[in-house]
Amino acid sequence: MDKKELEKEGKRSVNEAMLAWNEFFKDKPEPKNDEDDRKQQEEFYHWYNYERKQSDTGKTPAEMYKELYGEEPPKNFPISADKPSRIMNFEWEEDDELDGLEEPDSAQEEAIATAGKIFEKTWSHMKREVEGTSKKDACRYCFITGFLNYMWMMDKQSELIENKMKNMSKEELGKMVDDFKHYSEDKKDKL
Repeated sequence: MDKKELEKEGKRSVNEAMLAWNEFFKDKPEPKNDEDDRKQQEEFYHWYNYERKQSDTGKTPAEMYKELYGEEPPKNFPISADKPSRIMNFEWEEDDELDGLEEPDSAQEEAIATAGKIFEKTWSHMKREVEGTSKKDACRYCFITGFLNYMWMMDKQSELIENKMKNMSKEELGKMVDDFKHYSEDKKDKL
C-alpha cells in the first residue's frame, strides 16, 4: 500500500471506528465504575474486530486482516506499521502506570509547543467532526486522529533516515548504529 492510500485508509479507519463506537454505545448506560467501563470497552473491541461488518467493505476487521495477510490476527494484537489493518487493540491503562513520569525535557517541551500549534490549526475541523458527541467520544476521535498522525510522522521519519542511509559510507552507518545503541542504553538506564 503506497503512502497516499495508507493515509486514505487511516482516515477511513478513524471514521469507521467512530461510526462503530457511536453505534455500539448508542443505547448503553454510562458505566457505573472502572470495572463496568472496562467490561463495556472489552465488549466493544471484540464486537468491532470480530462481529461488526465495516460499512465500506462488508467484512469485519478480522476478516480483512486474514484476507490481506493470509493469517488470523494475533489475540494480543500489536500496533505495527508493518501490517496496517483496522483491528483495534484493547489495553487498559492502570493509573499507577502514569505516576512518576518525569518532567518534560527541552525536546519534549518543543514537541508540546509544536503539537499545540498543530492543534490550533486543526481544531476547527476536529470541532466539526465531534459536534454532538459525548466528551469521551470526542476525546477518542481526537486521540485516534493524533495517533494516526503520529504513525504518519514515524513513517516519514523512517523514510528520511532510509534516504539518508542510502548515501552513507560503511563507517557512517556504523557510527549511526552505535549512536542508536548508546541512545537506547541511556533510555534504559533512566527507567
